[in-house]
Amino acid sequence: MNRIVAFLCLFGAVLMAPTCLYADDTEIYFAQADASNEENDQVANVLFLLDTSGSMESAVSAPGCGGRWQPACPSKMTQLKQAFTEVIDGLGEGVRIGLGKFNGDRNHGSGYGGYVFYPVSDMDQTSRTEIKNLVNGLQGTSNTPTMEAYSEMARYMMGLGPTDYAKEGEATENKPRRAVNLSCSWNGCTSASHYTSPMNTSNQCESNHIIVMTDGDPTADDDKSHVTNITGGWCDGSYSCQAKLAEWLMNSGSNSKKRAVQTWQVAFGVNAGSSQVNNMNQVALKGGTSSARLASSASELAAEFNDILNLIAEDSQTITSPGVSVNQNNRLEHLDQLYYAMFKPEKTSVWPGNLKRYRLDDGKVVDANGNRAVDSDTGYFRETSKSYWTDGEPDGPDVRKGGARAELSDRKLVIGNVNGNGSYTLDEDRLEDMDESDFGIPDHGAVPAYDTKEEVYAALLTLWADPMHSVPLLVNYEVDSDGTDADDQTNYVFVSTNGGMLHAIDTDNGDEKFAFMPDEMLKQAYDLVRSPPLSEDNIRSLYGMDGSWVAYRTAKSNGDADDVYIYGGMRRGGSNYYALDVSDIDNPRLEWRIRGGWMADSDDADPDSGFARLGQSWSTPTLTRVKVGDTIKPVLVFGGGYSPDDHDTAGSRANKDDLGNAVYMVDAMNGDLLWSVGSDNATHQVSDMKWGVPGGIAVVDLNLDGLADFLYFGDLGGQLFRINLDNTGDSDSDLVEGVVRLASLGGTGAQDHRRFYEAPAVGYQRSGLSETLYVAIGSGYRAHPLDENTDEGFFLVADHNFRGTSQPANVVTLSDLPNVAGTSPPTLDGSGDGWRVAFRRSGEKVMSSPTIFQGSVMFTTYKPSDVDQDADPCVVRYGNAYAYRADLLTGEARSFTNDGDVSGGDGDGGSWDGEELDSSTIPPSIIPIFEGSGGGGGGGGDGDGSGPGDGEVQFCTGLECPGGVDLQYAMFRKQRWYPMKKNDANEYFPPAQETEQ
Repeated sequence: MNRIVAFLCLFGAVLMAPTCLYADDTEIYFAQADASNEENDQVANVLFLLDTSGSMESAVSAPGCGGRWQPACPSKMTQLKQAFTEVIDGLGEGVRIGLGKFNGDRNHGSGYGGYVFYPVSDMDQTSRTEIKNLVNGLQGTSNTPTMEAYSEMARYMMGLGPTDYAKEGEATENKPRRAVNLSCSWNGCTSASHYTSPMNTSNQCESNHIIVMTDGDPTADDDKSHVTNITGGWCDGSYSCQAKLAEWLMNSGSNSKKRAVQTWQVAFGVNAGSSQVNNMNQVALKGGTSSARLASSASELAAEFNDILNLIAEDSQTITSPGVSVNQNNRLEHLDQLYYAMFKPEKTSVWPGNLKRYRLDDGKVVDANGNRAVDSDTGYFRETSKSYWTDGEPDGPDVRKGGARAELSDRKLVIGNVNGNGSYTLDEDRLEDMDESDFGIPDHGAVPAYDTKEEVYAALLTLWADPMHSVPLLVNYEVDSDGTDADDQTNYVFVSTNGGMLHAIDTDNGDEKFAFMPDEMLKQAYDLVRSPPLSEDNIRSLYGMDGSWVAYRTAKSNGDADDVYIYGGMRRGGSNYYALDVSDIDNPRLEWRIRGGWMADSDDADPDSGFARLGQSWSTPTLTRVKVGDTIKPVLVFGGGYSPDDHDTAGSRANKDDLGNAVYMVDAMNGDLLWSVGSDNATHQVSDMKWGVPGGIAVVDLNLDGLADFLYFGDLGGQLFRINLDNTGDSDSDLVEGVVRLASLGGTGAQDHRRFYEAPAVGYQRSGLSETLYVAIGSGYRAHPLDENTDEGFFLVADHNFRGTSQPANVVTLSDLPNVAGTSPPTLDGSGDGWRVAFRRSGEKVMSSPTIFQGSVMFTTYKPSDVDQDADPCVVRYGNAYAYRADLLTGEARSFTNDGDVSGGDGDGGSWDGEELDSSTIPPSIIPIFEGSGGGGGGGGDGDGSGPGDGEVQFCTGLECPGGVDLQYAMFRKQRWYPMKKNDANEYFPPAQETEQ
């Protein structure tokens, strides 16, 4: 955990919320502290106590100085000033700085405690200049009263009364500045009765620190009473009292502010093995910082200060996850190109986003310079990585730098027409005919920066919001000579964001060709650009185009695209689906839309359309074909979606959902409804369909005639269904031959509230005349990933009678599926009802679709951190991600890094503990990618044999690839690598073998 905390990573808050909490998977990006409370600022108060003893003026021997004809060696004070200037110049946000020093005075033997001469303050540009000048004015004048000075720093932080240390001697002089507690005039100085503490006790998320920098053992440091008076305990000697004080400051239960203050120790020019360093280590340990830092030069001192401040800054970045902002579910691969949709959580309801391109080489993600792009310690992009399309300096993990966002200029904003289908380009001429209400600007109380249509329109032209759930879609428009060199092709990537837009990006240079915005989203433009604050419990109040898209592409004789249509929904942004004709990338057109029953503006929904039960459009459409009479139709099939009122409240689940409990098939060309199945208002009534279907639909074409034969889907009640299709009928409604409930794997108790949010994967097995379809699916509370009350699992259900349309007498239940992850795993051969995995870790759940490949099934899981790992409500705590692989028929665990045998092939067998991934966010599905000889070529070129070898498949998830296996089909051989082709059932086949499956 400490290894991860030391980096700015996009991880989730894991403090469990009350069971009545409204659920949203954004909860993984926040701590328990209320982000909507303006008092909860992400800040650290840091007070430096700087050694100004006389020994700081002594020179330090170093190469290149002090010899004949060489300049004099610099003093430690000079090096301190250099180091401090460097640190302040590079200081990031979220850290406030104050200064204290030793007090020197002739009447007290040139050593008399210490005082604060610059209060802990926000570091704007003026403050930075001021504080550097003050340190540059310091001189070494006193002894080393470290304990006494440290006790005065503690009084300042706690808001206690100042002692005489801060009222006499240099504290009254203006060199470099008087003590902060003093007010002086021509007739003397008066002191405040109490310090003004820099702490804001209403801020749950503030951290506090004292950094003690000294170059020697304490001298003239005998007044222990100043420590014992405030700690209430006994101590003996300077270091003993420092340790006592550090422990008291760190203990929020006993100190006067009830807030922990960490103490950092920095030894400058001190031998590492000295007694002084050993004593300073003890003080640091009591102060919560483990050990003293050592430095012997200006550069080393700056490095230690920077390292401390970086750690402090990271710990202070609370409430929202502060760091690398890639959403790993949103990866797209094309040949050797990788595309990542990225975003950064913030304390508002619309977050910044981006799309960046990288490359896969030998199972590793590399950047535009061919260097490793991912930091193995964090699982995210290195600071030095540079994505493709990025000009100038590396963009690293910064979501606002580089990528498509940085290439945006002269946006072409295409609006879906409210008066029917079609679209128009919103420009300044069109703007003149519109009014403020068209952009959702309220009549009264609008934010001044966005209270006119001109201001909102200008903001829309630069808005690049978060693609939180939208998986990028790549469409090839012009192929190269053999279809294997991505750099020689014309490709466009489509990705939608919660700014209410779908972006079309040229993969060659990152330029945006257009942004499509439905008129429903334009009506919310005012809110989208102003980004309203989070609501109570850190819940986003606004979503835009949050869904993923699919493409229908026809080809010319040379393989180039002819017609291109793309289809997508809104997910949490609404209940609509849209079809766009993007055949001409410069002239996109809205072809049709479906309005569901869950919309912000219910007047838009047509109760007679057949889609009245369509909830939030979470289900990514599956494109397939069916035959009606003599006509073969391209169609879309999708689930009824999500009903937030029935599932967003953690710990509860409705007995029947108000919306979403349906499946629809529509004509891809015009959006006409062909049929629907559901418990109400459907073409085919199915009483058991009580719960919503937010996941995709797995389509099986068993006889490979290009027509859909079977559909499989799960619901939010833990049920699994099959729809049998008949392509010999004469009408659309005849397509549905029967609907069968295969399994009921949920229950009524909270621990049994299993929900299927993602599409299943389906594998086929034939033995003699016996045929079986194996349906793999995992449960996980997607809307509340921190849930630990539900006993989630992974399930493999054997559908032996898949051709039958009659409801079986007994559906498969939990008790029918042996637990292969138990202490005594069963011996299975695929002839039974299937198997299941009961996870060994509390709260572990499946959050993406599984993958079936070469007789094995693979899936990933997410496990939230334990509830009691950190009691601090402001700490964004992290979970863990795991990858699993198992034999499809027997359920025996397999490794990712061998030939697939349970024995491991190379001696490394699989385990139901899973393989822990570097990243700790919700992991995506596992994608098998074929990598032949020369796989490392930059743009798909011939390469030099740097790939792992002919006929090997890499298994990749997000930014990492757990391993690879040899392909079982020796006749398949290519000179370049590319993703394996996936059928609609999420099963992958080698391209040369696809027709034989």
